[in-house]
Amino acid sequence: MFKNPSDGLQSGLNLQTILEQNLINSIFYSDPFLKAGFISKLVQDTKLDVLYLDLDLLYSGYVVSGILGTQKNVTLFQPTDETLNKILNEILVKASLSQTMIIVDSINGLFNMLNKNKNVGKTVMSIIMLLASIAKMTKSYLVVASMVRYKKEEGWILSPTGKRLVETKNNKKILLEHGKDGIILNMPSDSCKLVIPSNLIPLV
Repeated sequence: MFKNPSDGLQSGLNLQTILEQNLINSIFYSDPFLKAGFISKLVQDTKLDVLYLDLDLLYSGYVVSGILGTQKNVTLFQPTDETLNKILNEILVKASLSQTMIIVDSINGLFNMLNKNKNVGKTVMSIIMLLASIAKMTKSYLVVASMVRYKKEEGWILSPTGKRLVETKNNKKILLEHGKDGIILNMPSDSCKLVIPSNLIPLV
C-alpha cells in the first residue's frame, strides 16, 4: 500500500514530537490502513512505555503475523466484554506510576464493545476523560483513534455506526489522509500538514 518513497519529505520526523501532553490526541481516519501505518510509526518512534488498548485487533494481527515486530516497550491489551473493566483498571494503575503513552485503538471498537450499555456515549466519554486525567498527572500522552467521516450538518461521525463523535475542547485533531508519497497528517489547529514518507512506515 505505502509505495513511492520520497527522501525530500520529513525524513527525520518523530511522531511523538507532534503530540500534546495535556490534550487528547485524536487521530481521525477513513481508511484503517492509514491508522495502522501511523501508529506503527508512532510506536517505533517513542522510547516511552506504551499501553496499547487494541479494540479492533488490526495492530495485534500485524504483530501475530510477523509483519510488525514485537516492541519491548509495548504492552498490548486485547480486551473482551468480560475483561475490559479489569484491563482499564490495569492501564490506569500503570499510567499513574510513570510517564507512558496510552493508545486507545479505536473509539469505534469501544462503542461496539459497550453497545449493550444504555448510555454508551456517556460511558465511552467517561473512560476517555478518566484516561486523560491520569495522563495529565504523569505528563503522559493519550492517543485516541477514531474511524470517521465528516458531515457538514453534524460534524464528525463514527463510521460505519453513524454515531456522532462527542468532541471536547482539550483535544488535538490529526486527520490522516492518503498522499502520493506517504501519509499526510492534517492538523487543523496548527494550520499545517506533515507527511510521513512511505519509506519510514513500518508497514510496507
